[in-house]
Amino acid sequence: LSSFNISFNQSKVIALTQNQETLLSSIGFDQNYTSPLYMAKIGEPISQIIGYKWDGVYQLKDFNQVAGKYVLKDNVPNNGNLRTTIQPGDIKYRDINGDGIVDNNDITVIGNPYPKHVGGFNNAFRYKGFDLSFFFQWSYGNDVVNLNKLIFDGNQLNIVNLNQFASFENRWSVNNQNTNINRTLGGGPKGVYSSRIVEDGSYLRFKTLQIGYNMPVNKLKRLGIKTLRFYASGQNLYTWTRYSGMDPEVSSYQTTLTPGSDYSSYPRSRTITIGVNLSF
Repeated sequence: LSSFNISFNQSKVIALTQNQETLLSSIGFDQNYTSPLYMAKIGEPISQIIGYKWDGVYQLKDFNQVAGKYVLKDNVPNNGNLRTTIQPGDIKYRDINGDGIVDNNDITVIGNPYPKHVGGFNNAFRYKGFDLSFFFQWSYGNDVVNLNKLIFDGNQLNIVNLNQFASFENRWSVNNQNTNINRTLGGGPKGVYSSRIVEDGSYLRFKTLQIGYNMPVNKLKRLGIKTLRFYASGQNLYTWTRYSGMDPEVSSYQTTLTPGSDYSSYPRSRTITIGVNLSF
């Protein structure tokens, strides 16, 4: 016994309230992050992730040395901070319109929170007294905003003595320039989002598995037992994904305009159950 299902997702905004062309939405992530992260626009999908295009970090070649200090070259765009404050190893964003200044005019679509398709398949087998069933589910083509990276993998809040992920050990320094992780306190302007924190949220999940055995009835009669079944089952056993967070199936802010965001969300737990069904 088996089944397979798949659902394709397409959406388009037909109209917005109060004759608006575009609706921008922020999230309750941090008081410093008041800029929009999502956008709904007429003729486009219900929600799109917006922000800056991430370009790694500034390298020494982007600067001139003047009186022993690093000064950003005139032909190198800033990152939203004052040019005089930017140093090697600071986070870098792309100047979309080519005016040499990174500002609100360079905000663009950086992700799609909705999957192209979702689905699942299950199967069940029986052989003599044994039975086995399983279920897999998937999501393909959606992006997840990993907000945890803003704080714990680069410290874009620029807070002193804030614990970081182990990956931050590979941050930029004069002795470690071959990296895309910004230097300590080099997170750039506060309150902005970029493609650095947008990840592919596609996954295939081994959702459920159950194995059971029913004792033969003729062996149970002498004990006065009608049925005796032993079983073991599991949920959320394994997930194949490229998402670096704890669980790609996540949405910390449950609104239509803010799907697919991950901020300190608890992952779906793996559970294993062993049991006996007995009737007299």
